[in-house]
Amino acid sequence: MIEIIGLACISILFVSSEPLIILKRYIGFKEEEYDNWGDKKRFIFRMMTCAMCSGFWIGLLTLSLYKAAIISILAELIYKKIR
Repeated sequence: MIEIIGLACISILFVSSEPLIILKRYIGFKEEEYDNWGDKKRFIFRMMTCAMCSGFWIGLLTLSLYKAAIISILAELIYKKIR
């Protein structure tokens, strides 16, 4: 249980922490340039800025599909609560 909560929190940090936002901007994912990007870069950007998407992929890389879904939903609920 604590592992699922921890991975949901890591997902939220991946989406909203200032150091990672700076890193994303540094590697070329600047929000103000969104309209100039192709479809693939837009898709990757949306995956990197969505708590539910990031939670799913982080959970899937570390656990099972079932737990990845739980982490995804939990990350989104926590993210909406703190925003």
